[in-house]
Amino acid sequence: MSRSLLVVVTIFTQLISHDGFFVVSLASKTCSAKTEDCNLAEVDAAHPNLFMLDGVEVGHVQEVKLVEGRVHQLITKSLKPLLFEIPEFLSDEECEHIIKLAGKKGLFESTTLPEYEDDSAYSDEEKNENCKDLLSNDRDSDGKISTVEFSTFIKQEFSMSVSDADVDMMLQKINFDRDSDGLISEKECLKGNHVAFDKYMRYLEDNHPRERTRLSKQTWLRVTGSTDLVLRDLQRRQEKVIQLTKLPQFFIENSEDLQVVQYGVHGHYHAHYDSTNEWNGEASRCCFGNYSDNCSLCRFMTVLYYLNDVKRGGETAFPVADEKNINQTEIEKEDRTNLSIHCYDANVVVRPARGKAVMWYNHMISNVTGLLGTHDVRSLHGGCDVLEGSKWIANNWINAPFEWKEDS
Repeated sequence: MSRSLLVVVTIFTQLISHDGFFVVSLASKTCSAKTEDCNLAEVDAAHPNLFMLDGVEVGHVQEVKLVEGRVHQLITKSLKPLLFEIPEFLSDEECEHIIKLAGKKGLFESTTLPEYEDDSAYSDEEKNENCKDLLSNDRDSDGKISTVEFSTFIKQEFSMSVSDADVDMMLQKINFDRDSDGLISEKECLKGNHVAFDKYMRYLEDNHPRERTRLSKQTWLRVTGSTDLVLRDLQRRQEKVIQLTKLPQFFIENSEDLQVVQYGVHGHYHAHYDSTNEWNGEASRCCFGNYSDNCSLCRFMTVLYYLNDVKRGGETAFPVADEKNINQTEIEKEDRTNLSIHCYDANVVVRPARGKAVMWYNHMISNVTGLLGTHDVRSLHGGCDVLEGSKWIANNWINAPFEWKEDS
């Protein structure tokens, strides 16, 4: 972003500098004290606003003092999403300790397919609902589902990437394509074998784990209020990162626990979004780490820590970072979210290194509420296949609401 453009932008927002960092402020006033929380100086402490750093330009390096006695580099990797890299954010000892804590607590497989207690036949009502969901992927509105549209349905509903050959084989086995024209009508769907479809999806997951959108193990570590010295120190480091963006303590205290993830050989997580793409008006609240069917993911920022060096593979890829025009249909058609195939085609690829942190914003800031605004579609990201060795990461999501409720 050029300096002349920033001058124009200040007609609507104020560009202020704190401790050598450019911060875009949506508040009508700002404070200048280096140690003062600008949010709390201007608004009710119970209803603070969000702030974002200015990345200046790709490749820009800012020197930051996050801990006493040393200076870190904050490197701009992209502007959309606003993405920074911080080398050596954690020490080797801290990384090892977090891995040991995760192993001690126990990791469980990251899976998205539902479990079924029995294989009893579906009711007509359940079949109608299933077929309604399937036909909602009729992108060309021809009343039928093509192989590509069926693949999209599987990816959305089961978080699995399947090839056209997989789909063709599946349609034969579950008898959905009765006239063998490569298309599924609503009538064919209703007469199809829905139990066989469930069984086939479970077969793919069990026997072809690389087809899954996500192949990893994970656990959660409580940071806020933890008695563990390393986790308490990690929380202080988090607060330093938050301080750079001028986010008040509220957002730290109400954010999620630390997620620790382990990927073995072939482990991956295809490109996805960390936050809900828009406010779900039917949801009663943001999840803030307490998940239910009636909440939205409100992750303003992601801070990802690499806990080990990976022998080969395991990069974090941002397929559409800084891309001028985004066409979701073309992205799906070209299967660009499949990082097992398209990892190195991504616009930004970050190599894992022990102790490194990457930090990005999943949302813009609303110029009405000062809280979560438009979802940044360019924040699409994922973990590429580990080709040799293993990969350990930790995710720290910083939550914020779309709006303040009357009782918040």
